[in-house]
Amino acid sequence: MLYKILSKRKKKIKLNSSDQYRFYVENATKFSSVLSYYHLSTGETNPLKIIQANIIIKALMNKELIESNLERISLDATQNTELRGDEFIKKSVWKLLEEENAPYFSLEKSRIYVPIFSHSLNIIYNEECSKLLEFPYDNLVKNPKSSCVDLFDTYNFKLYDSPFTSLILIKEDKTSSAFYDPDFEMVYIINNQGRLDLEISLYDKYLKHVEKHHTLIKIQELMEKFYDNDYHGFVNSLYKNKFISKKTFNYIKNKKSLTIIRQDKIYSKGKFSDEVL
Repeated sequence: MLYKILSKRKKKIKLNSSDQYRFYVENATKFSSVLSYYHLSTGETNPLKIIQANIIIKALMNKELIESNLERISLDATQNTELRGDEFIKKSVWKLLEEENAPYFSLEKSRIYVPIFSHSLNIIYNEECSKLLEFPYDNLVKNPKSSCVDLFDTYNFKLYDSPFTSLILIKEDKTSSAFYDPDFEMVYIINNQGRLDLEISLYDKYLKHVEKHHTLIKIQELMEKFYDNDYHGFVNSLYKNKFISKKTFNYIKNKKSLTIIRQDKIYSKGKFSDEVL
């Protein structure tokens, strides 16, 4: 089918040239226990799984940042006469998170800094932080897996369209969203369960020159054809916008390829789910 052709012919990208991959390699081992809970290993090579692992790693880093400073902040609170203890701790944690530029996204007027946990637990971590020093919430420090949620299903599109990733939201409908990955030069179609429906590889190995001007505008045009289920318009847009070479364009158009491709719609929702969780 079309997407397999694009994937097979995609120009190779060295993993270690990506900031996402380097971040993953530097930090995955430290958080291997929680990553394994989400069926992610410390040796991932699939680009989207690396992105998903990095979301979890950044969430755990936020968690540790808050927890490791709580006792000091709590002690400072006892010496503060202007604010009551809980209020002082909350504002001190907010200041710390801002200073460290900790990633988050907003949900129902609250900030989600630790998306491996539910919305209600994130309220504890951001607005009622002093409770983390008390039972039962103090158990989260040493045993986070006891309260982990399926973060991709829980937060879905918001998770990917946030500072937890470098993905760029291109287009969305009621059941899925298209995200561009500038590091790995891919478009991911993420469904409303937070899972991968399919990936679209850009730039094949036969292109002599990769054209990077106005890339997002070109991808937006491409994805308009995709969501219109316009197969011919989609393939023509791939070629016109120089995401594929003339050689690949002709290969897609040849009789044998068309016989295979015409068996499928351009987008069969839910057909290409990933295996996370």
